[in-house]
Amino acid sequence: MTTTTSIDWDAAGAETIAHLQAIIRFDTSNPPGNETDAARYIADAARAEGIEAEIVESAPGRGNVVARLRSPRPTARPLLLMGHTDVVGVERDAWNRDPCGGDLIDGYVWGRGALDMKSQVAAELTALLLLKRRGVALDRDVILAAFADEESGGNYGAGWMWDHRRDLLDAEYAINEGGGWPADIAGRRFYVCQTGEKGASRLRITARGPAGHASVPLDDTAMKRLGAALVALHAWQPPTIITPPVRQLLETVASALGPDGPAQVQALLANPRWDDLARLPLDDEIRLVLRATTHNTAVPTIVRGGHVINVIPSDVSVDIDGRILPGQDPEDWRRQVQEAVGPDVEVTLLSRELGISADPASPLFDAIAATMAEVAPGGVVAPYLVSGGTDAPSLPETKVYGFFPLVSTERAALYATLIHGHDERIAVEDLVVGTRFLYEVVTRFCGA
Repeated sequence: MTTTTSIDWDAAGAETIAHLQAIIRFDTSNPPGNETDAARYIADAARAEGIEAEIVESAPGRGNVVARLRSPRPTARPLLLMGHTDVVGVERDAWNRDPCGGDLIDGYVWGRGALDMKSQVAAELTALLLLKRRGVALDRDVILAAFADEESGGNYGAGWMWDHRRDLLDAEYAINEGGGWPADIAGRRFYVCQTGEKGASRLRITARGPAGHASVPLDDTAMKRLGAALVALHAWQPPTIITPPVRQLLETVASALGPDGPAQVQALLANPRWDDLARLPLDDEIRLVLRATTHNTAVPTIVRGGHVINVIPSDVSVDIDGRILPGQDPEDWRRQVQEAVGPDVEVTLLSRELGISADPASPLFDAIAATMAEVAPGGVVAPYLVSGGTDAPSLPETKVYGFFPLVSTERAALYATLIHGHDERIAVEDLVVGTRFLYEVVTRFCGA
């Protein structure tokens, strides 16, 4: 492993800040995306240092960029540093700074994507450039891929690239977004590493009934049936399921739960019941995450129905953001929801995405844990399952771990309110730590 003691991490962090500001200033709100200019910036930065890079457009303006630092004598398959350059839209009037300005104010870089996830892309770019400049001996290629369209499902980004340019993404392991958040449990610091995520198997509940003039109420309508179905859905408690990532998370934190913690966790794993899990001495935020990652979930989000105010509609529907755990079947999930809401409505699947998980018993996970022990002494890296979604499922033959470390629980709590929210921003300190982590973990894992 090449030593990193001579690296000026403040200077490296300043380089990451400059890259982040530049990438933020490209408006890549999705839709429509327009990621090609950001991809071109990344490609130009890599090529200026002698690193090969290719821009691939899945559609006009929808640019994906892949840069590859080659090992002269590779003995293993590549490591992929992955991210996305598209962002969700903004309500500009609600921001205190220009969301595409990239302003550096009071130790924070402001702008849409500062957290999700142009910051990690910028740090990955700096880490790749440092590896090249310092001539780090590598036993495998290191690939940087910045995809389009993650926020809308990846059909123009990672999914499209896997289907059409898989040759550029042939990696054994990948580091992605979705982890690195700190959690303090009983005075001990843990950093969660995403080793899996739920699948978006979304649903639609449709109710039908007689139409009529709204001035003459009817006893049985589509609205009434849909309302009853939603009440039943809200009251339904799906089974508690412990997946391997959650099992390993609980086993990792068990010793911090007191002298009876390990025995208590083993009893819960043998007979998982939510009421028992909820009694673990965890804070409310962690408990919410644990509930979401031990159950398939169905949350109503969009209601459709009716066309004029004085007509009783003959059909109404509600779209459900359904998320299923790894190992669960979408059709069986649809059947469970149908049973929960009753026979008076129809439940159909809108998408059939499966949950995924990667075994943390691997050299890359070990490298992440060892690197964090140096970057943030005293912290323990724990695997966990993400309830949301990333580009990871689009790369089914790659072991993907989500990790970009944050060092402050207070800032982590702030960031949780800013991702996809107003006034998104990231602290310079976190950019410096993230850049150092990425460089050192790649050097540790890929160093010849």
